[in-house]
Amino acid sequence: MEQVGSVIIGSGLIAKFHANAVKASAKTHLVGVYDAVPERAEAFAKEFDCRAFISLDDALSAQGVGLCLVATPSGAHDEAVFAAARHKVPVLVEKPLSITLERAQKMIDACKEAGVQLGGIFQTRWDEAFVEAKRKINSGELGKITYASIRVPWWRDDEYYTKSSWHGTWAVDGGGALINQSIHMVDWLVALMPRITDVKAFCATLAHPMETEDTVSAALRFEGGALGGIYAATSSYPGRGKFIEVTGTKGTLVLDDDKTAGSASPDSFPYTGHQLCIESFVDSLQGGEPFPVPGEEAIKSIELIERIYKDAGIR
Repeated sequence: MEQVGSVIIGSGLIAKFHANAVKASAKTHLVGVYDAVPERAEAFAKEFDCRAFISLDDALSAQGVGLCLVATPSGAHDEAVFAAARHKVPVLVEKPLSITLERAQKMIDACKEAGVQLGGIFQTRWDEAFVEAKRKINSGELGKITYASIRVPWWRDDEYYTKSSWHGTWAVDGGGALINQSIHMVDWLVALMPRITDVKAFCATLAHPMETEDTVSAALRFEGGALGGIYAATSSYPGRGKFIEVTGTKGTLVLDDDKTAGSASPDSFPYTGHQLCIESFVDSLQGGEPFPVPGEEAIKSIELIERIYKDAGIR
């Protein structure tokens, strides 16, 4: 099949994951990048041997562009998605889809009205551990599920927040440790388990000079009666691996991911998950299997996060 031309919106750290993933793939190639700061776009384009565009419209209307990858700060996703919808360009958005449920739904509605495919980048859905967990739960191998919990005990230095214009802010990050660092495990929880009926939560800012939370503890009840919990933090020095436990009447599934124990460095992760996610989206555009994280699926983690923030009284 012919390679799909990709344009990246944004040129920060996560955009480099996108660029490396695209350039490593045989299914897509990198046409160019757009950033609101032209100098950043030019530097990025030089590093990754692609074009630097001076406007969103130029980027999305460029010849050969068949995919838009959104890698801007979370609170700026909306603008790029609405522009992609106007230009009828399929769009894949870095997590979270948006910073509120209302804004995410407007993005879904705009793409649906325009007939444009929208997907969320939740690259850990392609981890073997997730695939195996889903198989065990769906097959009934664990019996009746009685409890499910996730833990993301990570650490960020103060500079992660003080040297950024948007990390840990309500206006652009949409929250702190829960919506940014822990959202992938929240996504696992909502993908693997039934609908959550009850939420009781506490959020606190305990270790950093930041506007939003760096520590979250929540208790959950799932449809069908199972109980659960969430611990999300960037206040747990020196940072340990993400953890999920699902317990049932016939067995227990545990993932203690020591690969993320060094999670104090957000640039330390591989880009292979992004590559698999992007390739799955491209396959779906070309008539393959439906993409597993369309907008309607990507919004589920935002819904739970918003319920936690509201119950804790911080939003």
